[in-house]
Parts: sequence; C-alpha cells; structure tokens
Amino acid sequence: MTRFVTLIVLMVGFISGCASLTSQPIEFHTTANVSFKISSSQFDTVELQPSELQLWKNSDLVGSITTIETNPLFESAIKEVKQGFVEAHKGPGTPSELALPEGAYGFASSFRGYTTAFIARADNTESWITIGVRNDVFEEVISSMVLQ
Repeated sequence: MTRFVTLIVLMVGFISGCASLTSQPIEFHTTANVSFKISSSQFDTVELQPSELQLWKNSDLVGSITTIETNPLFESAIKEVKQGFVEAHKGPGTPSELALPEGAYGFASSFRGYTTAFIARADNTESWITIGVRNDVFEEVISSMVLQ
C-alpha cells in the first residue's frame, strides 16, 4: 500500500511537471533603469505594444508599463515629470511624491482603482516611464522597486 501511494504521488508530480504551487515574483526591467517585481499570481497574460507592456489577469487589465519620450520643450525628463506633478494637482487623483534616490524623481496618483507612478532619472534625458497598476498591486511594485 505504501508503494502504491508513493507511486501515485510521483505520477502526480511528473504529470504536473513538478510545477511549483506558489507564485513567483517576476522582475521587470525598464528603459529608465528602474526594475520592480510583481507576483506571477497577479497576471496571466503579457501584451506587448510598441512602447507599452500590458499585464492582464483573465480579461481584466492589471497594469501597464510605458516608456514616454521626453517632450523637446523640456530640458530633461525630470523637469517634464515635475511639471506633470504640478498638473496632476488639477486632476481627480491626489498626487504624492515618491521617495526615490538622488538623481531620480517621481510621483504617484490614484484614479478609478489604479495607481500610476511617473518616474524620471537624471541619467536618462530622452525618456521616462509610467507604471500603472491596480491599487491592490501598487505597494508590491513600489516596495520592490530598484533604481540601477
């Protein structure tokens, strides 16, 4: 009987591909040298767009990561994002500055169940990024964020 149970357990392991039943964090690296992690249980599909990556769970949008070219009217990406912070105060969400290391600037604003972080770095004047995710995922993203 013990051999039979052991055989069944081994067969289930082989059939399932010995897949882990726990979700693993997936690390994302952006063009602005910002990385962060999101648990693989939060999404099941990644959709690639020309300048955006969308994360979906079933048919619900979980989040997106977008690269935005710096507007030529601004001297730097950081100045553009800082102006965005000023403009965000006029919108429906309440923006708040992010605690980022020297050489980076960012803020976040929440609206309709999603929070978006707008992040620029001094060493990347050509573009900046947005990371927008459902509110329940945002803390996971921010707490794992690393600026390289």
